[in-house]
Amino acid sequence: MLKTRVNFTLKSIAAAAALAVVGAFSHTAPAVAESPFHTGVWQLNTKDGSRGLVVSDWLVFEDGLPKRWLYRRAGTNDANQFDFFTRSIGDKGYTPVGIRVYRTGEHTMKYTVAPKGEEAFEVTAERLSIPNYKNSCLSVEGKGKRFFGNWVGTTASQLKKLSLGRNTLTIDGEKRNVTVEEVRVGRMGIVENGTPIGFFTDAGGDYAVLQMFKPGVTDAQMRDPKREILDFASEQVVRNPRGDCDRQIASRLKAMK
Repeated sequence: MLKTRVNFTLKSIAAAAALAVVGAFSHTAPAVAESPFHTGVWQLNTKDGSRGLVVSDWLVFEDGLPKRWLYRRAGTNDANQFDFFTRSIGDKGYTPVGIRVYRTGEHTMKYTVAPKGEEAFEVTAERLSIPNYKNSCLSVEGKGKRFFGNWVGTTASQLKKLSLGRNTLTIDGEKRNVTVEEVRVGRMGIVENGTPIGFFTDAGGDYAVLQMFKPGVTDAQMRDPKREILDFASEQVVRNPRGDCDRQIASRLKAMK
């Protein structure tokens, strides 16, 4: 597991308290043939020195693990600017902290963190990784097959072992007969006896998130690419024990000046 500490985090800027979200949903653009501009390993240039930033297509990493979901804010983006709502894994709704990525060059950006009710904090950033590299380890594109197999728990999970097959979900030795299919790029829907019970979502890197639904989620809601489910019975981060992305990320972060 990656141990390199990413010190420039939302947590260090503002306390991330969950907000109750009533009838509010974001429109998140799914991953396409190339990863979004923000995906990768970055050097943030802060007044206190260089800090690492690791971002997959949909998540900001903290302390080596995927931590905060990014939900693209509909109608606020052009070719260079991307605004996001955020939500911490395990929260029941949006976190009161927004993020803006503004492309200033092929390998540079301005990165802005905006806690609700506080002054936004902006820094410049330089890419340490290769953008849109084929099979980039932080991208979720084209990796459907990697969902199936064995996973291990992390400090952000309660389970120890998880195994996913097309017709089975086994958690710490308890096997359930299910059907599993990709409902959007990077996300598998899990159905048991005709009832949707969860997502298995690619977090980028060596990680995935098992998101178990609360009762009442319909098949249409599970498959809707435009409306996000924000409140889960549980969200647990697991790691592919054969993954090599942690090593690649650590290598990139060592290149910071």
